[in-house]
Amino acid sequence: MTKRESKSPIKNLPVRQPGQSTREKFAGLFDDEIMPYFIVVAVVVVLAIGEWTRFIFKSPPQPWLMSILAVITILFLVRKMQKTIPLARQLRLGAIGEEAVGQFLDEKLRPMGCQVFHDILGDSFNVDHIVVGPTGVFAIETKTHSKPMKGACNVKYDGEKITVNGATPDRDPIVQAKAEARWASDLLEQSTGRRFFVQPIVLYPGWYVDPMPPNAEVWVLNDQAVPTFIRNARNHQLSPEDISLISFHLKRYVISRDQQAK
Repeated sequence: MTKRESKSPIKNLPVRQPGQSTREKFAGLFDDEIMPYFIVVAVVVVLAIGEWTRFIFKSPPQPWLMSILAVITILFLVRKMQKTIPLARQLRLGAIGEEAVGQFLDEKLRPMGCQVFHDILGDSFNVDHIVVGPTGVFAIETKTHSKPMKGACNVKYDGEKITVNGATPDRDPIVQAKAEARWASDLLEQSTGRRFFVQPIVLYPGWYVDPMPPNAEVWVLNDQAVPTFIRNARNHQLSPEDISLISFHLKRYVISRDQQAK
């Protein structure tokens, strides 16, 4: 699907975060202020080495050799860009989706007495959002897919597999959501000494998601449906003390893991 044939599913773009300008400046500092000069210096050094080599060994110019190397380098760069640009677009869309969903969850769920944690790091993965509230603990995996400009835009879930406009995702979101919820439950048991059930959710912002089968192990929803499902959950209700206990240990883990990653 080309860029002209698709669109972002996110209608309400996320607002800027505290300190975002500073983070953006820090992230772009090396690329904007150092890398261009590094490239110029590297090119000049290579040219200088070439000239000294010709001077010392009295070697004649070799335009054909340099031209072949230039063509090889250009082809390598083009191939690299062909792989990188779609990935960059996908990452950017995913980041916007996670930020928008995060802000939406904060807005809708915190007034319900829920605590919302974002981007919880594991060993080689992350959980996009964990919600802790009166009706339980929920681990949310956000899947932001571009939508076709025209035609159907729906997600189907038969209780085992997901299809997005008829296509099966490369990476099974159900398996991923189950693993993340199980990891979150294990983490809470290790830190609190108690076992809490964590409901896995796969969330498709901006898409129409067909109704799930009754008693589906994993919930597959769009962003607008999540607050209602969480509010109406009844099987794993938590006391205010449990909410405080879980939130305390999750916050401590998030802070500790973030410090380790720096």
